[in-house]
Amino acid sequence: MNFTDTNWLAGMYFRGSRHAETVERYMRSHSSNLVVSPVVVLEARNVFSRESGESIPEAWKNFEADGRFYRDPMNWDLLRREVFALISRYGTKESLGTFDLAIVASARLAGATRMLSFDGQVAALALAEGMEIFPDLNAEGKKTFAKITSR
Repeated sequence: MNFTDTNWLAGMYFRGSRHAETVERYMRSHSSNLVVSPVVVLEARNVFSRESGESIPEAWKNFEADGRFYRDPMNWDLLRREVFALISRYGTKESLGTFDLAIVASARLAGATRMLSFDGQVAALALAEGMEIFPDLNAEGKKTFAKITSR
């Protein structure tokens, strides 16, 4: 099951974005449903307005109407527990963003098996947690992965 990060959503709904071509190519060959969590939706709402310069962007309306997504209802108490577990495993090894931790924790809680993200830190965390990732780790992700998986 594919879990989408905010930057993946931006690539889906903003044709001119730097990741749009990669997202489009992937989506043509992978027709499975996509999972999105409330954490990602919160961030995406902000990013969509910032990217479009509009208070209620057309891209946001398109996302809300898109039937390809399973919108995980998420249990916030379980999310807190999962984020704390990730902090316990990785927080002493690397400076990790709280929202990045929450995105990976929400993906795990939703039962995702693959993280679709261009964020190196999110992808590295997902990979360390046993998920597949797409695309492959970038330079930032490789550094983060090396740090968080070291003994």
